[in-house]
Amino acid sequence: MTRPTSIKEYEELDLKLGIKSSLPKVRSTLALAILFAEAAGLKSEIHYSLSQGSGIVISEEMKNQIVVLLSQILIDASLSEDELIDEVNDNLLFKAQLEPLIVSFELIWKYAEIDFVADMAASAERTGGNRYEKVLRLTTNADLLHNVMKANLNGYYHILVKWLGLAVPIDEELERTLISTLSIFSEGAVFKLVDQGNDLIFNQEGIYEALVESSDQVNLRSDAEPKGPLRILNSFLGETLNPNLDYNNWVASSKENTEELHEYRQRVENYLKLNAKKIDTRYEIVDSTTDNEVKEEKEGLVFNTNLESNFSRNRIVFGPPGTGKSFKINDEKKKLLANGGEYERVTFHEDYSYAHFVGTYKPTMVDKKERSDAEKETLKVLEDDNLSWQEKYDRLYEKFKDGDNGLTRLLILVGMYSDDNFETKKVDGTEAQKNNSVERNHGRAIRPFVNLVDEDESAHEISYEYVPGPFMRMYVKALKSARTENPKPYLLIIEEINRATVAPVFGDVFQILDRDDDEVSDYPIEASEDIKKYLSKELGGSPDDYSKIKIPNNMFLWATMNSADQGVKPMDTAFKRRWDFEYISIDDGEDKIAGKKVTIGKGKYKRKVEWNELRKAINDELAINYKLNEDKLIGPFFLSRKVLGDGEEIDQSKFIKAFKSKILMYLFEDAARTKRKSLFEGVGENFNRYSSVVKTFEEKGVFIFSKNISDKFDSQSEEE
Repeated sequence: MTRPTSIKEYEELDLKLGIKSSLPKVRSTLALAILFAEAAGLKSEIHYSLSQGSGIVISEEMKNQIVVLLSQILIDASLSEDELIDEVNDNLLFKAQLEPLIVSFELIWKYAEIDFVADMAASAERTGGNRYEKVLRLTTNADLLHNVMKANLNGYYHILVKWLGLAVPIDEELERTLISTLSIFSEGAVFKLVDQGNDLIFNQEGIYEALVESSDQVNLRSDAEPKGPLRILNSFLGETLNPNLDYNNWVASSKENTEELHEYRQRVENYLKLNAKKIDTRYEIVDSTTDNEVKEEKEGLVFNTNLESNFSRNRIVFGPPGTGKSFKINDEKKKLLANGGEYERVTFHEDYSYAHFVGTYKPTMVDKKERSDAEKETLKVLEDDNLSWQEKYDRLYEKFKDGDNGLTRLLILVGMYSDDNFETKKVDGTEAQKNNSVERNHGRAIRPFVNLVDEDESAHEISYEYVPGPFMRMYVKALKSARTENPKPYLLIIEEINRATVAPVFGDVFQILDRDDDEVSDYPIEASEDIKKYLSKELGGSPDDYSKIKIPNNMFLWATMNSADQGVKPMDTAFKRRWDFEYISIDDGEDKIAGKKVTIGKGKYKRKVEWNELRKAINDELAINYKLNEDKLIGPFFLSRKVLGDGEEIDQSKFIKAFKSKILMYLFEDAARTKRKSLFEGVGENFNRYSSVVKTFEEKGVFIFSKNISDKFDSQSEEE
């Protein structure tokens, strides 16, 4: 006899997930997910997609299941399987980014968890246009809905097929029941809009209450750009997926009489009370000073995360090539995030910069919005042919000099340029500089990306706005988690950290890498105006709340470093001091490859050799006879686990292919570049030709090497 397992604590869902993402076709997306669930027999985990080019399509297994489920409907409606599958593959379950799907299925209807099949960040589809294979993990709401539909499965399947986009007859009464059920699922969803500068957090119950109390229409339009669930709310209300409301262009009104809506609202409120979980929407600045401390020493944005971990916060794993640095980081990442949290991986390179790592202004595609009065006024000045460019500048100077952005960003704000000369001024009215060609060229360069000069009336437009890099993305996620009662770790993995010049890449972030005893940044840094506004936008509050920032103790930075490769950049001592270095020596982990053997060579040269023995023989030659440092030697995992396999016998074709392209190339081009003649003694006169080295290896195997190496295998038979 046993006991129940203890209650699990799950990570709180992020109400802002899917920021700037929308789901315009909610009915068809929900319909397909429900059909997948029904076709799979309510299997808890459904792998429904398959990669095709840069996108995804329905998997063969799911295709067969859904065709079987709907075969009679297709016959009755004279529809082909191809017509059905075309609609399926065109569905937003395949076309949309992951984040709006998460908002819909997890935050609103709680019908299923949706995720990538591969281990990657939820934001992986934001750029590049690629779509990756996804999986649905059903919740008990799938069981509840099935129980509702069980009375007339065929009738409900007709409705779902129609929602999918195919012409089939339906029972409208059944459709009302389906909509009502889905609406009940969505009553626990939380939304946020901005009302006169303040965050307004609400459920749909708040809409009902406002309608019951005032009998007036309810305005759901946010004063700021709608984000996350609020966008999805606009979509599903617009598609009449709430039977209690009429809705048009962000305005909701009551569909039922007041008494019926009052009773339903009360039932919703009673349900929410029983399922209450307080949602902390405040972002507090924690002052950790005592009466005896100087406040300036502790100022900065800090969250009291109370996250304990035995893992180092700032950590660099380094060692020779092939010692398993990335594997070690990845293995320990799983332990760090075992109970929740997220990670993001970035690889540094020679051209990597602060703009890539932390963030910068970039041209981005945004939804077109109606111009404000201030924008219209500015545009009018810019396009007035009766004004000289000096007059235009002077008028805009008066407009912007007292604004939040300051005159230093005037040209960027309006994309102002001209071949005519005009004098620019500082905020105090004094002359900025004699020659303003730099400012004018700057204005010329960014003008195509500025909203005010875009005449296209299409649905989207280009805007020049702050785009965060991996550091700022993980920083914000860590801060969001830090404000909850159960903070989670957030990990940024930096591969090949020394391939970039780290000082300019980290910039002022370098300062906050220093951590105190609580693993919070010891000293804050001044945040730029761009970063302050971005943090305010993501975390709420005023930009002034983020004038000084620190790294919270639930943010981890782990990196790998290989000093043997060409093109690596030296690190200064001050930077190194802020990291915990962990060295992996050349033979660490060799027990994992011990005994793995492979047959190479032909005829009299044919030998069965142990990979680890061959690796050590090559290393001995490089270290003892050629005096190479350890960081130039070959680690046990220079050949990947995929090549070496799980058993003792290594696949010959895989090994030979990898040995030629990795080991021989590394020795030929790098480690033994000046010692080719002696190392590749068995190749003969053509030791300086890589093609000859490779071809001879296929024939002679280990006997292409110097006698110091080959003699260790000369007495062995193929069996040995």
